[in-house]
Amino acid sequence: MSVAATNHLSAEATAPAPIASFRALRRNFGETIALADCSFAIEPGEIHALVGENGSGKSTLIKILSGILPQSGGELVWNGQVANFDNPRAAQKAGIATVFQETLVLDQLSVRDNVVLGLDHLFRRVLSNAEETRLVRQALDTIGMATLGTETPVAALSLAQRQGVTIARALLRPWRLLVLDESTSALDVDARDRLFEALRRFRAEGRSILFVSHRMDEILDIADRSTVLRSGRSVATLTRGQTSTETLLELMSTHEEAEAAEGAVAAKIRRAIGAPVFEAKRVAIRAESAAFDLTVRAGEIVGIAGLEGHGQVAFIEAIAGLRRPARGAVETERGAVTSFGNAARAGIAYLPRERKTEGIFAPLSVLDNLTIAALRRFSHFGLLAEARRRAEGARLIKQSHVVAPGLTAPVAALSGGNQQKVFLGRQLALRPRALVLNDPMRGVDLGAKQDIYKILEQFASDGGAVLLLSTELAELCLLCDRVAVFHNHALFAVIGRESLDAQALIAAMFGQAAAAGRQL
Repeated sequence: MSVAATNHLSAEATAPAPIASFRALRRNFGETIALADCSFAIEPGEIHALVGENGSGKSTLIKILSGILPQSGGELVWNGQVANFDNPRAAQKAGIATVFQETLVLDQLSVRDNVVLGLDHLFRRVLSNAEETRLVRQALDTIGMATLGTETPVAALSLAQRQGVTIARALLRPWRLLVLDESTSALDVDARDRLFEALRRFRAEGRSILFVSHRMDEILDIADRSTVLRSGRSVATLTRGQTSTETLLELMSTHEEAEAAEGAVAAKIRRAIGAPVFEAKRVAIRAESAAFDLTVRAGEIVGIAGLEGHGQVAFIEAIAGLRRPARGAVETERGAVTSFGNAARAGIAYLPRERKTEGIFAPLSVLDNLTIAALRRFSHFGLLAEARRRAEGARLIKQSHVVAPGLTAPVAALSGGNQQKVFLGRQLALRPRALVLNDPMRGVDLGAKQDIYKILEQFASDGGAVLLLSTELAELCLLCDRVAVFHNHALFAVIGRESLDAQALIAAMFGQAAAAGRQL
C-alpha cells in the first residue's frame, strides 16, 4: 500500500464522526407518509440548514430528533450510537436543545421563570433565585438581549422578545446540537443578526446547529451545508459553494413554482386604481410621535415595513379598529374607525399574525373555520342552511387554493400553509372591501406563498384594497404598488414601485433617506 493511501486511511480514521445522522428515516401517520426516506448527517461544528416546503417532512424529522415522535422505520444515529428518544427529556439529556417556531411561553410568568422552566425537580428547586437570575442574564446576553428585564412579565413583551426567551431557555441546558425550527421568523433584522453572531460562536466551539428557515437570504448567509427535503425525502445535501437561491428552489419544487416564488413569473398587471377605501388622517401612533397621512385606494396593494417595534403593527391595528391612535383618525365612507366592529361594518377584514393562537380553531373542520365569521349569511330563523354553507365552503376552498381531504377534515390535519389559506379564506367569506394582513406569509412554504400571492393579486384586481405588513423585503418588492416604511413610531417614507428595492427599504427602516423614495 502506498504512503498516500495510508495517509488517506489515517485521515478517514481520525475524522470526527457526525454528531447526528439519519438513515432512511421514515414516519407514517396511518396511510399518510410524512417521511419516506430521509438520509443525511450533521457534522460537529457546523450549521446545517434543513430546507423544504411545508409538508416536506421538516417538522416531522425535528419531532423525531427531539423525542416527540417515534420513527416508523430507518435509524437515528446520535453520537455514533443508534438512538430512539422515547420522550423530549431523553433528547434533552442526550444534548439536543430544540426551539420551535411557535413561541412556547407562559404569559403569566416572568422572563426569568420562563427561561428556567423545567430546570427544577418536581418537589425541590435546583437553583436559588440569585443563581437563576445570573444564568438567565447570561443566556439573554448571548443572543444580544441583555437589556431585557428578568422580572418582566412575558405578556408585556413583543413577539421578537418572546422568541428570544424561548431561545435563551434552550441555551440554558447543556447541549451539543441546537435545533432552530423557524425561530428567526419572529425576530427583527437586528435581533436576527445578533443571534447569527451567537450561532457562529457556537460553531467555533465545535457545537452544531440544525437551522430551519423559509428565508433564502438567511440560509445563504449562515449555513455551511443545506439538505433539501421534498415530499418526505432528502433529495440533496449542498455545501456553501454549491448553494444558491435558484438551486434550492429548483430542488424543493417544480421549475414553474420556483420561478413564481422568486418573482420571475410574478403578476405584473397594472391594476386600475379607484377611490379611497380608508384614510389615515393626521394619525399619531404615540402622543410624542409625528402625525402623518396615508390613503389606501381600491385596486392597490400597499406594503407596510419597519424594524420590530417601530409602530407598524400599532398602525395596522388602528386601521382594523383594534386600538385607537394617540391623535388623528382612520376614516372610511362609513365614518371613523373606532372599534373592530365598525371597521368590519366598513368592509375592513383583519388577519392577525399568530395563526395558531389568534386565528385557527384547531378542533373544528375546514368548513367551520372557513364560514364561522359569516354564519349570519347561512342562517334563517336561527337555523343554518347547511347546503348553502357547504356550497360557500367549496367556493372558498377553490378561491383560496386550499389543499384539503375535504370540507369535513379537521383543519389541524392540514399543513401550516393550508391552514393559513383557510384563515385567509375566512376573511374573504366576509366579502370585504379591504384586507389588512399582519405578516401573512410568516412560516409559510413557497408553494403556499405562491397561492396567497395569487389570491391578493386577484382581490386587488377585483377592486379590493390590501394593506400588507410583511417582514420579508423581497415579498414587499414583489407584490406592492408602494411601501410605507415606519421608523420611531411614525411613517418615515413611502417608496413607490419604480424605486422599490431591498436597499431602499432597509435604508428607510434604519431612518436613512431612501435614495428614490418619498421621505416624509
